Amino acid sequence: MNKIQKLSDAVIDRIAAGEVVERPSSVVKELVENSLDAGAKRVLVQLTNGGKNRIVVDDDGRGMSDEDARLALERHATSKLTEVDDLDRIATYGFRGEALSSIAAVSNFTLTTCADPDQGGIELIISGGQLVEERPGTSARGTRIEVERIFFNVPARRKFLRADATELSHVVRLLTRAALYRHDVHFKLEHGAQTLLDVAAVETLSERVEQIFGRDRARRMLPFELESDGVRVHGVAGRPVDALPRRDAQHLFVNGRVVQDRVLMHAVSAAYDDSMPRGRYPAIVLFVDVDPHLVDVNVHPQKTEVRFQLSRQVHETVRHGVRSALQSEEAIPRYEELRPGAAPATSEPAASYPSAPSFQPTTSAPSMPTHTPVTAAPLPTPTPTQATGNWVDQMPIETTSQAMALGQYLESYIVAQDREGLLIIDQHAAHERVLYEKYLRDADDDIVERQALMFPVTIDLAPDEWSVLHAELDEFRRIGFLIEPFGDKTMRISEIPAVAGGVDPVELVRELLGDAVEARSATQDTKALRRRLITTAACQSAIKVNYPLAKPAMQRLLDDLFRVENITTCPHGRPAIFRLTQ
Repeated sequence: MNKIQKLSDAVIDRIAAGEVVERPSSVVKELVENSLDAGAKRVLVQLTNGGKNRIVVDDDGRGMSDEDARLALERHATSKLTEVDDLDRIATYGFRGEALSSIAAVSNFTLTTCADPDQGGIELIISGGQLVEERPGTSARGTRIEVERIFFNVPARRKFLRADATELSHVVRLLTRAALYRHDVHFKLEHGAQTLLDVAAVETLSERVEQIFGRDRARRMLPFELESDGVRVHGVAGRPVDALPRRDAQHLFVNGRVVQDRVLMHAVSAAYDDSMPRGRYPAIVLFVDVDPHLVDVNVHPQKTEVRFQLSRQVHETVRHGVRSALQSEEAIPRYEELRPGAAPATSEPAASYPSAPSFQPTTSAPSMPTHTPVTAAPLPTPTPTQATGNWVDQMPIETTSQAMALGQYLESYIVAQDREGLLIIDQHAAHERVLYEKYLRDADDDIVERQALMFPVTIDLAPDEWSVLHAELDEFRRIGFLIEPFGDKTMRISEIPAVAGGVDPVELVRELLGDAVEARSATQDTKALRRRLITTAACQSAIKVNYPLAKPAMQRLLDDLFRVENITTCPHGRPAIFRLTQ
């Protein structure tokens, strides 16, 4: 018997499905792109259990005749290519012709379509790639496809699907991007009884950005447009002051197609190079229009990657285009928009570390206190009789740590001494570590102390943010937030962790929400998500640089720091302390 055999059609279909269909969002992507290629102006997506049990995509496009409907379910059948040269000038979203066949091979699949209301439509029912029934369908122009129990016949693939909330978040993100690049189409997304996205067709990108991200966020985005040597770039870019700790607010399109391209991502980073804090990323909606002959979109089964013939030219056009927006006067933030805590606060900082008393500069240099040289003997404990009125002696009666605070440098670093020499402590990183470890212990024990807001605040969310926050409300409650639905894609914040009393609750929730999106896409570990959220909350709540501290506050922070498990770094890994030996 020959060892090499030709694969059966059933095996071929399942292999093809594995390349095209990764998860429910892959199905939605292929079907929505077909709807757009068919000229649809209204696209409705309905999901059950994040799309794992049921996906419906209904459009008002051109529809198909009975014969075309049957043929569309064959492998490599398409209306978008007729000859080899067409691959060099692709102007449609889908083109390979394997989508419907691959999806039908791994699901219970129903296609209902009509091209001519006078002639009526057709309905085809398929299970696992096999035609089960054919019957007359609707007489309304358009196409409706229903996909049930994805991967029901490939259990090894189905068991790797994530939780409903995770799969739903992928679909929400996909539809959000589709709505951005096709603002002339009405998109609606329903999950069970909830409507997560409902955006009517509009005339301009700015109107669409406002529909999706809200008026306030849209107002702070900077429009840009540049054309050079046949490459046109346009869109809206976020200001550096509004940077986020994640990349998920970057939406990149090439000829109307969503892409993940290193050239474009690097160009955006280069545009923000000297104006963006490290570890933070701008929000941007970027469109690149280029001659289809100069870009290859056929380099990935899911068509998410592209290859430019003139990559350097595209890179520089994007960089200069985005840079032009950042150089406009609109990019300069107003004082009240600065992130809370960036400047010395007027209220008491977290953990009640008091500020130092204000003073007036003098024309003569102040006299410096003298100290007895440090020896290997234990540090003396100051007593009330030792007080001389000098600022050096304004310290707690009892010192429990291994170090004694001497003073503050640049209102950002605490200078201390121990038996081996001088210690330099980054007050923000040290306080962040102290808050993180206590906060994490309290959250694990579900005893985080909360603080009620005198006036509850509301936060308007983009569809993908709303879906993630709604799914993680219990975890947000566990770390000290009381957040409740308050209308369509709006949440009300009425309580926050006591440790974050000096932080803007809306900004803090937005930061944490970005972390939740990234953490949930990487892992389903609830404790990993909790650590991620608490890391960000601790960072936002910790005292900042350029914040004056009184002597007792410095000593208390040192005492707290020397009681934590990891004294050397903040939760992000930045150094918190170093020593200068004698």
